[in-house]
Amino acid sequence: MKRIESSVRRCLRLLGRFISGVLGSAILLTVIVQPVAADTESSRLIIIVDDVGNNFEQGVAAINLPGPVAYSVLPHTPHSVALAEMAHSQGKEVMLHAPMANTAHLKLGPGGLTDDMTHQQLTKMLRGNIEAVPYVAGVNNHMGSLLTQRRQKMDWVMDVLAEQGLFFLDSKTTTKTMAWKSAYSQGVPWLMRDVFLDHEQTTAFVDKQFRYGLKLAREQGFAVLICHPYPVTIEYLKHALPKIGELGIQLVSPSAFLFQQAEARRLVEAQQADRKLESVCDQNEGHCQTALARQNGNAQLESN
Repeated sequence: MKRIESSVRRCLRLLGRFISGVLGSAILLTVIVQPVAADTESSRLIIIVDDVGNNFEQGVAAINLPGPVAYSVLPHTPHSVALAEMAHSQGKEVMLHAPMANTAHLKLGPGGLTDDMTHQQLTKMLRGNIEAVPYVAGVNNHMGSLLTQRRQKMDWVMDVLAEQGLFFLDSKTTTKTMAWKSAYSQGVPWLMRDVFLDHEQTTAFVDKQFRYGLKLAREQGFAVLICHPYPVTIEYLKHALPKIGELGIQLVSPSAFLFQQAEARRLVEAQQADRKLESVCDQNEGHCQTALARQNGNAQLESN
């Protein structure tokens, strides 16, 4: 059974690698391509619950939240495998919460990526972390205010993610982050966190942050929210998430959002290409129709 599951995971990663190649060429996400996101029918909300793996009861409560919430799992923690498998069995997206060096020098726990690692050490550790969490679709940084400033280290991280067909979510624990720039240059589909929901663990604060996230989603077409499996947060979201549809906001998983963005971008680029071709061709001699037909035929071949 384990051999079958391993083969399935390899196949999924190969498929993911293919998808990331398609996505990576078309995506310049979040802050940079807001007009594409804003033109979609409804605003999108992406929610990731970080720090899953240490507390089983809190992890289960988080996984039972309604809708396509994503769960970022700390590697090599007591309940990481069980909770990742549980989330996957409920159709939820699983991510790796990769511990990365921080400026406060806080302990990273198992699987930490540090600033003094060589290329071989860092990539070996990262691959081991990915392998340790079942059904990983993407990665975000746990802490990382130091390591995400290091462009070379981030390039090494993105090499592994590109190789395995995974996306990257920049948790943005520092304004000096280079992570998203590295992801973009390496063709890795990426997102960036907009709002932390619960760095103060009170209902009033979570409510304020959640409302701010909804406001951002309406203004820019989407918002990326990160939270933790704290009881106050999970209790709040349990009641808040079923109501966002009434506000014209759609909850989507990170990979679903990335795919929607890529498709929207491809549509815009196709429309721009058509308009450009129509403006330069000689319609009186029928050249325009011939050229358009050839272009459309090439597009159909590429889609097949």
